[in-house]
Amino acid sequence: MTNKYDELINAFELKLRKLISEYESLREQNVELKAALERKQEDLMQAHQQFLEIRNNYDRLRVARNLGTSEEERVESKRRINKIVREIDKCLALLNE
Repeated sequence: MTNKYDELINAFELKLRKLISEYESLREQNVELKAALERKQEDLMQAHQQFLEIRNNYDRLRVARNLGTSEEERVESKRRINKIVREIDKCLALLNE
């Protein structure tokens, strides 16, 4: 009988060690995921700041356009703005992954 109890206790200890090991692994993974989330949030905030800056630049360009710039300058400004907007879209897409 004692041998049967010893086997049960040993099996229980083995399962408990395995459970503790898995818990530690999950806890480490949780810490890593929280750090990754924080980095993503910082990246998103930077992208948002860039977006606001670009929008302000766009508003300034629009005002300058209305003050009588040439057609060539307007076309070039539109090209630059479109390029910047595409870059922002790419950044946002990467952040959403």
